[in-house]
Amino acid sequence: MFSVHSSGWCTESSFSSSTSLSKEHTPVSDTSHIHTPASGADEPDVATTCANSSSSLSSSHSPPEEELSAEVLAQQLVSQFRKSWLTLEEQELLPDNDSMATEDMLSLADEIRQRSRMRGTLTWAPPRFQIIFSTHPTQKRSVVVASQGFLCAGCGTQVEAKYLKKLRYCEYLGRYFCACCHGEGEAVIPGRVLECWDFCRYPVCDFSLRLLASVWHQPLFPRACLAKTKARELARFTEVQEQLVSIKKLLTVCRFSDGVLQELAQLPGHLTQEPLLVSLDDLQRIKRGQLLPQARALLHTAVAHVESCPLCRARGFICEFCQEPDLLFPFHTLTCKRCTDCKACFHTDCFRDEECPKCLRIETRSSQTHTELNSS
Repeated sequence: MFSVHSSGWCTESSFSSSTSLSKEHTPVSDTSHIHTPASGADEPDVATTCANSSSSLSSSHSPPEEELSAEVLAQQLVSQFRKSWLTLEEQELLPDNDSMATEDMLSLADEIRQRSRMRGTLTWAPPRFQIIFSTHPTQKRSVVVASQGFLCAGCGTQVEAKYLKKLRYCEYLGRYFCACCHGEGEAVIPGRVLECWDFCRYPVCDFSLRLLASVWHQPLFPRACLAKTKARELARFTEVQEQLVSIKKLLTVCRFSDGVLQELAQLPGHLTQEPLLVSLDDLQRIKRGQLLPQARALLHTAVAHVESCPLCRARGFICEFCQEPDLLFPFHTLTCKRCTDCKACFHTDCFRDEECPKCLRIETRSSQTHTELNSS
């Protein structure tokens, strides 16, 4: 930066060169508190400014010589020159003692550190990592570009009105990008899959292409997001998935089910545990009919183990309404109804929620215990 000699003076050439550099790298927001003197007699003398700066640096308030690093020296010089270029009114507001130099250096360092964390500018910010679950409404190109401030959504380049047709649209982010940020790559749009069961590939920008590729195998989409989808293959797989989740809980506590659990590991782990989540890869395999046959085969193997295992059969339920001897399990979703409070299983035709026998027993037992405690 500035050339400061041991004698405490600086050359005019070094000052001029550093001044030009500081003008190039000075942030725009800092120009509001810098006063530029008018040409003529009011302009401060360069030699006088250098002498004042060097004398202030050599004062008793400066740090010791062994602690005076290049960074500290530069911050002191900047602080002194900023004070010398302020207006008289602004100088009156400054404290008279030089003990505030350390605070000025700290505030300047914090300001530089804060600016280095900013993404983009005041009028533009680069796209951020986000998962969009819906599609964008159809709008005119001019309206979308105007909402972007006539800037490329990827790099912030200013675009003139006559070049709007050269911009490329990203179906995932719903913004327009220049040719440098949009290489006309194509990808499956999650919003179109969740709403329309549409697995066609649409043009996306380079940023969206990398983002969608990174989350392709990640289970990010809950079953509630698929409520709008009326695909039959998805409904069939959801039914089998619920049975697999229920029967896996039963197999986990059985010490004879290690072989069956190893076979269930052929499916991704998130498909056989709660909460029910799916990835884009799972949905595409369901669409192609690849995942449903595999899930049905594993369910058949698990059911066969439960029906033949004495430990698993001991965890079954008997319908208390009809008292039939056949065992009921939670994974019998077609013939079994489960109480939401006590989790007991009954036949679907026999079950009455307001008269659940197990719930009545629990309520009676709790009331008797409460009466005994009060009487004692």
